[in-house]
Amino acid sequence: MYHQNTKINNKLDFANISISIGNIKCEIFAKLQNHSSKRFFNLMKLVCIHILLAIQNAESLSFVPPGFQQIISNSLNIPPQLFTEISPKCAQDTGFLMNSLSKSAKILETCDLESCPEKLTDHLFAIKQFDAFGKLPPGITQWTTVSDGSYKTCMEIDGLKYPTNYCYLMLILGKNTTCPQLSTLSHEMTDPENIIIKLGICIPESCSSKDIVHIFNSVSSLPFTACETFCVKKPQAIHTFSFWIFLFFITTVILVVFFGTILDYYLVDTDDKDFRFRILCCFSLYSNFKQIIRTKEVPRIKSADFLKFWSVVWVIIGHSPVNFLMGDTVKAMVEDRKKLATHLMLDAAYSVETFFVVSGTLLGYGLWKNTALVRSRMFWLKLLARRYIRLVPPLMVFIGIFVFSAPYFQGPVIASLFDNLEKQGDKCANTWWINFLMIQNFRKPSENCYAPSWYIAADFQCFLIAPLLVIPWMRSQKLGIKYSASLVAGSIFSTFFVFIAYSIPPSNYSLRGMEDYLTYVHQNGFLRIPTFLAGILLGKVLATQNGPSDFFRNNHGKIWLLCGIAIFQCFYGKLLAVTDFGEEEMGSLSSAIHHIFHRTLWTFIIIWVIYACQYDLTLLVTSFINHLIWQPLGRLTYCIYVIHWWMMIYVVLNQLDRSLHYVSMNQVLLTVSLPTVILCLPVALIWSSMFEVPIARIEKLLF
Repeated sequence: MYHQNTKINNKLDFANISISIGNIKCEIFAKLQNHSSKRFFNLMKLVCIHILLAIQNAESLSFVPPGFQQIISNSLNIPPQLFTEISPKCAQDTGFLMNSLSKSAKILETCDLESCPEKLTDHLFAIKQFDAFGKLPPGITQWTTVSDGSYKTCMEIDGLKYPTNYCYLMLILGKNTTCPQLSTLSHEMTDPENIIIKLGICIPESCSSKDIVHIFNSVSSLPFTACETFCVKKPQAIHTFSFWIFLFFITTVILVVFFGTILDYYLVDTDDKDFRFRILCCFSLYSNFKQIIRTKEVPRIKSADFLKFWSVVWVIIGHSPVNFLMGDTVKAMVEDRKKLATHLMLDAAYSVETFFVVSGTLLGYGLWKNTALVRSRMFWLKLLARRYIRLVPPLMVFIGIFVFSAPYFQGPVIASLFDNLEKQGDKCANTWWINFLMIQNFRKPSENCYAPSWYIAADFQCFLIAPLLVIPWMRSQKLGIKYSASLVAGSIFSTFFVFIAYSIPPSNYSLRGMEDYLTYVHQNGFLRIPTFLAGILLGKVLATQNGPSDFFRNNHGKIWLLCGIAIFQCFYGKLLAVTDFGEEEMGSLSSAIHHIFHRTLWTFIIIWVIYACQYDLTLLVTSFINHLIWQPLGRLTYCIYVIHWWMMIYVVLNQLDRSLHYVSMNQVLLTVSLPTVILCLPVALIWSSMFEVPIARIEKLLF
């Protein structure tokens, strides 16, 4: 009995201490603001924040002394007029919850171990709902910014007395503080100036985000401003006319694919059939699967499929940690930027350079193999038209799926990510035409419809200016050098200009300026011209030379060694540019030089890989890269790129019942990147067979 009373007194002492801390919070922050270390100040703010949250989330006690009901009643003392300022149903359900909690506290004062369960039966839902709220979490010094509740507990009581909803309440430091722009939160989470807390709450479903925010801001004595709630359950989607049009389109395509597959399978010889029948068979999954997975020795850029496939895998690896910026703790992720091994994942931007080199090489190789056609204007119009109609259908149909599926995907992870993808879906519903026109890379990622689609637009824009790069070279080498040098000089000058004008950091994982880097540098198609041009000129060399030069044939081993050193420099150079809290970022001019140097270095690495593999220099390496097994995977690259972001968040990450928790890059690689790649392969095979390969087959029939 002595130990029991001691335990009770200790718990009450903790409650009293918490209340005392709440009363002196102003003194704490006043003293901390005078502290000389900004990093220490931010850390202490987080510690105090979590202690203050504990006041609002005291755990239920099994045995309580007299007076506990009064403590609970005081804590739940909401002014009556507040109930008139929220929706009637929310007021009713919230009042019912508080009344039940108050009665539970009274019962706990008098009941014992045997009688408590029976007496609390009618109020068990309220205790569970209160228990589902976020508590003081461990790891405060790890910059824990999410106080997760219990999603499962909240769903257990759903419908017992009223429907419940598990949500995250977004809090920012300071009373009556202006809330941040929600669309850019993912780009602000690593800024040391920002402290955004997410509190897991279990609320009546009848309460809207506006109701909860108003209740918190009106009643809470904590030094926070509530901004918005992000909930698992969402309002039922309204099926607009455009929804039914898109549903009809998808249904029609599925029927065409079904009948095309059946007819093609049972009537294999289509050469003598009606033209309309042959068009229908272009949608046959049977033939399209065979076309994708077949391997065949043909005149080609031998290493292209290997480079394309592993580049898109690298893109997936690079995108995998992004969502953990909005996870429950940021410190480990920020500190991992200073590890060399981590940059194998973080520096996935190099994969984009690889894509542009390969794209330019394939274009140049094809053009110099057909030089007689290049001088015709009609040739260029057909080339651009073919490029456009092959890129657009898989992307635009997927955007339609993305828009109309977003409201139906629910879960704590989706809610903890501020419903970012649903907001992107809403943007797509209004700005889909920007993707249709291939100009989406001119917009900020936070304003864009389906952010990864920027590359598709940048690639197409490089094709648009390809005549300016190719035709002068075909007329004369002198003219080609003149035009190419002008465009390259303009691109380099533009790089220096944007870095200096917008104070751009050296990489997209800097603590500040992440979105500016992505907008003005990473997505900028004009800045990719030197890389794309290098690929075109490489394609020219491979198309016009029957073998490697004597210099490369005799020194290929040394060049491979230099490439290995250059690869190390690309990653190590990025590592050197990483700064810690309190350290100054690299200057704008230095950042521009750093960016141009490493991008150029990587471009030459890929050029050598393609050149060496084309002429089978160093068979030990080239035989692996040139293997025919990469052909099917290379054909799926585009569709993998289109769908991977959706698959990663809605399918892989959404299996959790709480916010994301970052441990290490190895954890992200094994639990996010690898499953995403594996799941994308079969889905991309189907997507390509339905929306990419049929277009190519119809094009051949028509032209």
